[in-house]
Amino acid sequence: MPERKLYGDAKLIEALLSQMQLMEEAAGGWAAVYKDPASGRFWMKCYTTAGEQSGGGYQLLIRLPLPSTEELIGAAILSPHEDEAVAAIMRLLEEEAVEQKDFREQLLERLEGLDLASINADQKKRLREIITLTSLADPMNRREVFGKTAGQLEADVAYFGAISERARQLLQKL
Repeated sequence: MPERKLYGDAKLIEALLSQMQLMEEAAGGWAAVYKDPASGRFWMKCYTTAGEQSGGGYQLLIRLPLPSTEELIGAAILSPHEDEAVAAIMRLLEEEAVEQKDFREQLLERLEGLDLASINADQKKRLREIITLTSLADPMNRREVFGKTAGQLEADVAYFGAISERARQLLQKL
């Protein structure tokens, strides 16, 4: 089993951080880098912007270097740890919102490539949760609209509409 790259369980994160050394803190504590003296690895504690309106955000602990989009998608689908799967989804959403990093097409291709007949009920539930948490079936445009031409906006609308339709079809198969 591959080593974990993400944690999303706040109690587990606090327990892990109590064994690590704080190296650097930024943004008033909203982000910090820690070193695990046992492994020598560096970890980043951060909060997603999701939930900021309610005074918080989702706390994440991520092993550095930051996982790629492909690694995050893999963790969301395959991790045996529920909190790691959710943390991967939260990181994908954060990167989309803050860095305009697209993951939707790549995620959908990965989901469509699965042999749905050979996976169990729990895995099918996980896939439905991934689609729900990422709003993959929602056709709303999540890209910046300012400064774009009408043609660029139409292309974005078409992109999210097509992703949404494919996600809905996948949900029907699940």
